[in-house]
Amino acid sequence: MTLFEHFRDELSRASVDLHPSELHGMLVGYLCAVKGNIGPGQRRSLFEAWVDGQAPTSVVNMLEEAFTKSLDSLGEYADFDFTLMIPGDDEGITERAESVFLWCSGFLSGFGESGRQLDADDASDVKEALQDMGRIAAMSEEVTEGEENESDLMEIVEFIRISTLLIFAETVSKGTH
Repeated sequence: MTLFEHFRDELSRASVDLHPSELHGMLVGYLCAVKGNIGPGQRRSLFEAWVDGQAPTSVVNMLEEAFTKSLDSLGEYADFDFTLMIPGDDEGITERAESVFLWCSGFLSGFGESGRQLDADDASDVKEALQDMGRIAAMSEEVTEGEENESDLMEIVEFIRISTLLIFAETVSKGTH
């Protein structure tokens, strides 16, 4: 079972109406904005707000584990092993593309929810990457099966992955959390 499938199943069991990719994007966006500077109690409150109420322990534990794993994979010595939580290649391209769009939307939501404002200290590359994610999140057309679309989707996923690493590395920590 993939991490995506695990998230999907846990959210379904808990009757949480969020797409796993969107929720993972929210978590990673928030994490990039606060640089991991958020305590367990604050994280639990945040997770509960995201899942619209009292989160079952299984969902909180799953999000806590995803938080730790994401922080580890974004860090300076992580060998660039960060990945987006999207369905595997065994799913249709339409579902995978929609998951990518939702991941970007979630990322921007989580980043914004942190209260983090970009300012003159932040690299223009970060601002550009966030704008690009916004354009990707706004995509709504259905992606049809085909070798060229598969290749394009893989390039978009890699672009988002590298952009996320850049945002995490280049966003100046404000130490407000």
